Amino acid sequence: MLKKILSLEGAQSINKNEQKTMKGGIPECWVHALEAGCFLIPPGETCPLNTSSGICDTSRLCC
Repeated sequence: MLKKILSLEGAQSINKNEQKTMKGGIPECWVHALEAGCFLIPPGETCPLNTSSGICDTSRLCC
């Protein structure tokens, strides 16, 4: 799953700078959220209608 997250294009990509700021790599919470159907948005963007952010202490995951 981790390789799948790192190889995503566009909004769902996690750049190298972001990876460096994540202590211990991509949080396990993100992996579980993405497996459950949540998705990543670009930094600074807002979640689409019918979804909300804040899961896993980040505004980048929309569920």
